[in-house]
Amino acid sequence: DPFGAGGVAALETGNDSADAVTINRNYYQFPVGDDFTATVGAKVRQDDMLAVWPSAYPSDSVLDVLTYAGANDAYNLAIGSGAGLTYQKDNFSGSFSIVSEEASNANSETGGVWTEGGSDVVTTQVAYAGEGWSLAAVYTSDDGGIKDSADASNDRYTAWGFSGVYEIDNDSQFIPSSISAGYGTKSPDKSDDASNIEDVSTWSVGLLWSDAFTDGNTLGFAYGTAESHRDDSGYDDPMAYEIFYSMAVSDNITVTPAIFSIDQDGSNDAIQGALVKTTFSF
Repeated sequence: DPFGAGGVAALETGNDSADAVTINRNYYQFPVGDDFTATVGAKVRQDDMLAVWPSAYPSDSVLDVLTYAGANDAYNLAIGSGAGLTYQKDNFSGSFSIVSEEASNANSETGGVWTEGGSDVVTTQVAYAGEGWSLAAVYTSDDGGIKDSADASNDRYTAWGFSGVYEIDNDSQFIPSSISAGYGTKSPDKSDDASNIEDVSTWSVGLLWSDAFTDGNTLGFAYGTAESHRDDSGYDDPMAYEIFYSMAVSDNITVTPAIFSIDQDGSNDAIQGALVKTTFSF
């Protein structure tokens, strides 16, 4: 189900609202003094409140699983009602945010803001952005809207992530213009190994070649975990890769052919695909 933003081979799409017109973001961001920025909104996403996104990859997205800076669970891109505060001075930054994914549900048993039944995501990030490079560490706590109990669940967890990007200033067509890499871990609040509710990890590496073959075009390649990897005997540690070439037809139109492959645990057959994506901006 790639165009429904679901399934094993989900593509990174603008949204998954089908033929409905919806409001994707609704928040207000404003400075507080010289070094702080505050954000508050009825519909805001986790990364809207981060001082640094520690990856240059992708410039033109294909597979969804390769768009999380290698730390897929820490950078879970939760969206809902939220608030955040970032501090940025010279090269250092810090970010703190809270997102309530089910804030529009007034039933405190299954939704709300900071209720036992509502799903609240708390994220803290510290980062350093140098000349042509950046590094970031992130910690995320997600209660999954699950009341504290003896039951194990993959939806209630804490996660760490360490990601960075290095920009390379060169005139070679063979050396990439940027290298992005990241690693993340996830630990459920309560584990159940028999149900595969246990500690997992993710990682990815993405390379971009700007002005590849022609000025304005970009070549990209990424390789990383197809899903969170478990330390289980017999688990296949499935991986995914993609290659795309983004062609700027005009200032407003980009055409991007791409190929991808995604391994599956317990299967010798990978899911492989090819596509041509056309993006119109106005």
